[in-house]
Amino acid sequence: MCGIAGIIGKNLQHQKGEVKARAMIQAIRHRGPDGEGFFVSDEAMLGMCRLSIIDLKSPGLCPVFYRNLKNQIVEQVLIFNGEIYNYLELKKELKLLGHDFITTSDSEVLLYAYREWGEKCLDRLNGMFAFAIWDVQKKQLFCARDRAGEKPFYYYFDGEQFIFASELKALLKIVPHKTFQLPESYLALEYPTGADTFFKEIKALPPAQALTVQNNKLKIWEYWQIDSSAKQISDSKKALEKLDFLLCDAIKLRLRADVPSGVYLSGGIDSGLIAAIAKPKVCFSVNFPYGEKYDELKYACVIAKKIKVDEHIVVRPTEIDFKKYFREIVYFLDLPVGSFSAFALFMLAKKAKEKVKIVLGGEGVDELFSGYTRYLFLHHDEAIYQNPFLKNYRSLGEHYHSTTLKRFAHLTNRGSLPDEQLAEIIAPHFKKFSSVEHAMGYTEFKTLLVTLLQMEDRMSAAASIENRTPFLDHRIIEFAFSLAPELKIRNGQPKWLIFELAKKYLPREVVERKEKKGLVVPMNLWLKNLGKERGEFDRSKYNQIFLNKWKQVFLKEQKSLNILL
Repeated sequence: MCGIAGIIGKNLQHQKGEVKARAMIQAIRHRGPDGEGFFVSDEAMLGMCRLSIIDLKSPGLCPVFYRNLKNQIVEQVLIFNGEIYNYLELKKELKLLGHDFITTSDSEVLLYAYREWGEKCLDRLNGMFAFAIWDVQKKQLFCARDRAGEKPFYYYFDGEQFIFASELKALLKIVPHKTFQLPESYLALEYPTGADTFFKEIKALPPAQALTVQNNKLKIWEYWQIDSSAKQISDSKKALEKLDFLLCDAIKLRLRADVPSGVYLSGGIDSGLIAAIAKPKVCFSVNFPYGEKYDELKYACVIAKKIKVDEHIVVRPTEIDFKKYFREIVYFLDLPVGSFSAFALFMLAKKAKEKVKIVLGGEGVDELFSGYTRYLFLHHDEAIYQNPFLKNYRSLGEHYHSTTLKRFAHLTNRGSLPDEQLAEIIAPHFKKFSSVEHAMGYTEFKTLLVTLLQMEDRMSAAASIENRTPFLDHRIIEFAFSLAPELKIRNGQPKWLIFELAKKYLPREVVERKEKKGLVVPMNLWLKNLGKERGEFDRSKYNQIFLNKWKQVFLKEQKSLNILL
């Protein structure tokens, strides 16, 4: 976990460039309280604040410089947020190619990987990252964001200056023109998607994309895609063995660190699998004592006992805590996420900070392996076409009750945007796969999951700790979308393959639970909101309260504090 920021342009030292770069880093100093550093020139102002996770002793990691061995002139500068989990393997390969290292960090490995393979280095990285490399000789900036979007990257470009940072709040300190807008995606889904933010001029670099800036030209491309035409894995035994291997290896890689780590343990099978395999010394759970609808602590305790964890810490947030920390949560989140869970994660991170610098979590399983209960609606709708009398009548069936795309848009639409417009937004993702199970999961991998990862990133960053997500190892992502659909949902059981794996590691009473819970917060009880159409799942009142507070924090307070414009 670190924070990065920078400005690329001309004559920056005469335009308060260094002052602006320092102001941006100061705005996100919570991401990296262990140190900060800057690179200053007329064409580039780069800043970084560091949370020390790997290599706690070596100097020169914030930023990382490559100097010409003959004259010591700086050739490249790296600022980096995240972790390269396979850095030891890459380091070994790079050493064989003639590269010498002076630190034990993954940051130095990343810079040398770029020097050896250029932009193609992205194909070799297993990690979560958002980074920028300034090539002094080429006068080119190269930036990239990880495949799933675990680490954030925002930017502004007006044709003359390119300004970027890890968080939106940093850009708001110095970007000269900001036009508030509510994107269409937010009006439907309760969160912005793709490159959209709440400001017309400020964009998010989407996951799995990279960019270069050179000679006032911005180039953006997608460097990784899931192959929807890959041969499907239908053998359940082989699929289970491969998933077991991949998850164990992903967790092993994500335990690489020079600081202590723990696991967020909800009581469900996703975090339970991670805890069972990782065998941490400490687990953290949240407890809302409002009945079984909100409370999974019983099952979290069963798992903790099974794996013989040294310490199981339970956090019990209250309505008073929510009111006390609400403004902080809005500020740290940067943008609304359409979830009550931010509060629970904020409180968990505050407690986890007392014991560890790293927490592992189970994000991504529902999108990758069809874990959301709502997926069952379309799954069963599609099953009707297995009837041999109807297999040639799909067009008639879709005329009768619409296409799967439009029905999924209606199912996921929580706002005022017409379903037809939401369908247009999600169509490029949904239509990538012919299987409805893959189509639904991939669509939310590209939309919902990104905003949930934003929530995870910002709430852990607020406490200056790092969140790691083993299920989002890109090998597991590719594997999940190569499965035959019947290995995802079988006999009415969502994420069937995950449950099969859980039988190996978790107690029977945990695996055989039928009810599914997310990180459920009793927000509507506190707000006395019974919900109109979605009952307990209705977030309309909360979203309006959140948006009003967001406007106060980011449109009023930030404007009054901005002295650089």
